[in-house]
Amino acid sequence: MKIPFHIVSGFLGSGKTTLLKRIIEDYSEKFKLGIIQNEFAPSNIDGVELKKSKKDFKLLEINKGSVFCVCLLGDFTRSLEKFIDEFHPDILIIEASGLSDTTSVAEVVSAGSLSEKIYLASNWCIVDALNFNKAGLMRQRLSHQIRMADKVLVNKTDLVENVDELQDEIRKINPFAEIKTTTFCEVEFKPGDDAVSKFYPDSGNPLARPEINSMVIKSGRKFSKEVLTQFLKEWAPKAYRIKGFVNLKEGQTVAVQCVFDKIEIVTVENNFHPTELVALSDQFALRQWNQSFKEYSK
Repeated sequence: MKIPFHIVSGFLGSGKTTLLKRIIEDYSEKFKLGIIQNEFAPSNIDGVELKKSKKDFKLLEINKGSVFCVCLLGDFTRSLEKFIDEFHPDILIIEASGLSDTTSVAEVVSAGSLSEKIYLASNWCIVDALNFNKAGLMRQRLSHQIRMADKVLVNKTDLVENVDELQDEIRKINPFAEIKTTTFCEVEFKPGDDAVSKFYPDSGNPLARPEINSMVIKSGRKFSKEVLTQFLKEWAPKAYRIKGFVNLKEGQTVAVQCVFDKIEIVTVENNFHPTELVALSDQFALRQWNQSFKEYSK
C-alpha cells in the first residue's frame, strides 16, 4: 500500500515546525511517522527542536540547500527511498524550506520509482498573518506556494486585526484552497487524504486506501477554454481530484478544481507561472494523462 506524503510549506518563521510538533504529539503513538526537514542552514535547528518532544518518529534531515534544486534531486530521491525502505513509515511529511517550489516537490514524489511507494496526499501552506506583506523579493515564491496548496493555514491571527483582508488576498491567489485561521497552528491534521476519504470511509484505519497515483503536469502549452473543458470532462470522472492552474490561449489564467464529475473553472489575476495541474486517481497514470494533455493542447 502506498504511503501518504504531505507537504508543509511557508515562509521562514510562519509556524511550520510548530505544526509538525503538533502532528507528532497527536499521531506518533498511532502511526509510524517519517518527517523530512529541508533547510538551507548547515545546522538544522528545527530538527533539534522536534527531537525535544521525546516522541517516537524518524527524521530525515537535508541541509545542503533546497532539495528541489535540479542538482540535488537525484540525491534526495535516493535518500528518501532508503529512508522508506529502512523505516517503513505509515505517513511521510516534508517541512519544505521557505524557498521551495512545491510543484517540484509534487513532481518528485509522483514520478519514477518513488511513485510506486508514495502518493501526494495533501499540500499545506502556512501563512504568517503578521509578516505576510513583508516578504519582499520572496513574495512571488510565497504566492506560488499558496497557489498550489490544498490547505492554507493563516497563523498568528492573534497578532493582527485585518485577517479578513488577508483571507481575501489569499482567495485571489488560490480560490479553491481551504483556508483556516489559527494561533500556534492549532488545527486538525488528517493523516490520509481528504479527497479519497470521502469515497472510502475509514473503517478504523484512515490509511486503508486503494493504490493511488498522484501526478503532476507542468507545461508551457495553452488551451482554449472550450478545449480545457473537454479535457477535464474526459478525465475528471476518473479522478478523486484534479486541481491547478491553466494558461489559456485567450490570454487568461484559470484556477481549476475537479472532484469526480464536478468541474469548477475560475479566472485569476496576475499569473507569471506555467500551467500546473495535479491529479489523484486509481484509474489512470501520468503517462496516459500527459499524452492526452498534449493531444488536447495541440
